[in-house]
Amino acid sequence: MLNSNEEKFLNDVFLTLKKYIQNNDHTETVNPHRTIDELKNILPELDDTGVSLDEIHQELEVILSQSVRTIHPLFLNQLFGGFDVAAWTGEVASSLLNPTMATFEIAPLLTLIEKRLVKELLSLMSFEQGEGIMVTGGSNSNLLSILCARSHYNPSIRQTGFAHNYFRIYVSEDAHYSFDKAVNITGIGTQNLIQVPTNSRGEMIPEELERIIATDLRDGLTPLMVGATFGTTVLGAFDPVEKIAAICEHFKVWLHVDAAWGGAALFSKSARHLTRGLNLADSVTFDAHKTMGAPLITSFFLTKHQGILRSANRGGGTEYLFHEFDNSDWDTGTYSLQCGRRADALKLWLLWRSQGTDGLIQRTEHLLDLANFAAHEVSSNTRMNLIHHHYLNVCFQIKPLRTSENLNTFTLKVRKGLLASGRAMVNYAERADGTIFFRLVFPNHLTEKSHVTELLKIITETAELVELHGDLPLYS
Repeated sequence: MLNSNEEKFLNDVFLTLKKYIQNNDHTETVNPHRTIDELKNILPELDDTGVSLDEIHQELEVILSQSVRTIHPLFLNQLFGGFDVAAWTGEVASSLLNPTMATFEIAPLLTLIEKRLVKELLSLMSFEQGEGIMVTGGSNSNLLSILCARSHYNPSIRQTGFAHNYFRIYVSEDAHYSFDKAVNITGIGTQNLIQVPTNSRGEMIPEELERIIATDLRDGLTPLMVGATFGTTVLGAFDPVEKIAAICEHFKVWLHVDAAWGGAALFSKSARHLTRGLNLADSVTFDAHKTMGAPLITSFFLTKHQGILRSANRGGGTEYLFHEFDNSDWDTGTYSLQCGRRADALKLWLLWRSQGTDGLIQRTEHLLDLANFAAHEVSSNTRMNLIHHHYLNVCFQIKPLRTSENLNTFTLKVRKGLLASGRAMVNYAERADGTIFFRLVFPNHLTEKSHVTELLKIITETAELVELHGDLPLYS
């Protein structure tokens, strides 16, 4: 099937990718920090004639060299990162197989793999029964929770639409912004997404939730769903779900838990207590590309209500796709938002098979240990101010030597200088009171304590450069 040029091309490509992976911890560059104009000059135009495979290979090398190295141990900027060879193999193989997960007929073994993973995750969450499906990210899982809550409230809404627009969705002030998008998409409206106040640790205050729901009911509104969070993106907070669940039970409201970031605590002995009450939820978001080492995107929607996914998503396709045959009950397209759907399950399957549950627990414990170590090192550093530490999140500021320097402005300058150096990537965040700080997160199992020490040293050195030279250019 392959001619000699194609065979050589594949060999060259895989050698290039192998070298990229092997050199991961031997390069100082995490971010190549090019300007947009520089990148435009690097990127060739599309043309009518095409180019040779040798040129494609050369272009791939350029793309690799000019992209952010998310597998690097000092890439700690997002809630994902790192590299796992078994999971990556699953990514490559699923692309090569290129099935659609809509029907069992086209993806028989892969369907069984996804269902096996769903069953295992349901068990970890202590759901005695239920169902689930993989989705294109935690945002879409949160969207699906609203659709299921709506269908649970009144299945006929799918046909009739809203008789009114008085539904209310409740999330914490620190909940993920995807809920805002979800209420827009579902037609509920952003004014009906109610942000419940949080305490100083970033946790939803149950008493405030109860008060708001009771007030809404008196005003003739319809509480539809509470979206609690396990592992908020900034502070890593876990909402008190046991108390929230009692409120939801009292008012007959669907309880969803966004555990995209905090779900990894299920694979931990020291932090599993954080997930108490998860079994009381109606549905859960879980991302295996956060902390577990699977490539983007490896996301699940899980619910204890069998049949709710089909009720919320069914419709069409029987005339050409969902044929009646022996295994048609295994078709997942009948309860998915998508038709064409990647075989993302293979990534997590090969990862889990390779590591085993014990290996995934060890990996999570390693990340928790890193976060504890980082918090201790920050607290011990006279130039740093620890703002908050919980779960895998460490929030801190770097202090200027000149007391006249604004702390927020200085932190932003140092972060800008950090990007300019290209040596590490750590994001920043801003609280409602205006406080700006570094948000250091630990999803990357390739990171070691020596890397944490190196990172804090780089940040301190960058602060010194900012003080000497002023605001450093982001790109050079």
